[in-house]
Amino acid sequence: MQKDIKKIFNRDGFIVLKNFISKSLINNLEKNTKRIVRKNLIKNKLRDIHYLKNGELSSIHNINNYMSYHKKIDRHTKITKVFKKIFGEPSKQWFNASYFVKPKKSGIATKAHQDNAFFNLRPCEDFTCWIPTVNLNGKNSSLYYYLGSNKEGLQKHIPEGNVGASLCVAKNNLKKIKKKYKKIYVNIKKGDCIIHNPLVVHGSEKNTSLLDRAAFNFSIKSKRTKLQYKSYIEYKKNLSIFLKNSKKKN
Repeated sequence: MQKDIKKIFNRDGFIVLKNFISKSLINNLEKNTKRIVRKNLIKNKLRDIHYLKNGELSSIHNINNYMSYHKKIDRHTKITKVFKKIFGEPSKQWFNASYFVKPKKSGIATKAHQDNAFFNLRPCEDFTCWIPTVNLNGKNSSLYYYLGSNKEGLQKHIPEGNVGASLCVAKNNLKKIKKKYKKIYVNIKKGDCIIHNPLVVHGSEKNTSLLDRAAFNFSIKSKRTKLQYKSYIEYKKNLSIFLKNSKKKN
């Protein structure tokens, strides 16, 4: 594990942990995920499972509520050690467990956003772990980050994102971010893990390649961080607007 992990995380807004998650664990997670879809076990379909217009799966959310196997990641001691290096003692309650799919030729883009627009936590002592199920490169929609943009604080978000990520950074705010920070694409292999700051601006492009792309993510927060109810209620309103508009389009 990198000794300067905290320094890199705070400077860049993210860090890649190489060969960090066993491939067998990833394979079993994906196998169990496909099983809960096949058996139609997702209860809150409007909120927790989304499909593309062509009928292919796009994302599943709150996956830990439907799959006990996901707890094997929750108990991953190496991730806890990384968190302690950056923020100190983590909360026992992990959250934001999702599965994102970008099928070959049809996977949609995820617009630029910051995770804390969804989380509404303060202080921002949390990070998201992003674990791909395949090797990722520029061809099959690797993540991009605006390097160091976490230093700008939370930007204005609007409910004009896309399926699975309802909010995105408002256009004028994103223009400023683009001028000030370099956009970089992160190519990683199966077994690697990206951890990123809740304030770093990031997203991914459409998957127009002949390679499928999928990834799991989940987030951890410190014992000190608290939910900001006023902004959280505003987020829920925006989410409701987005979901209603999406339903009309489909």
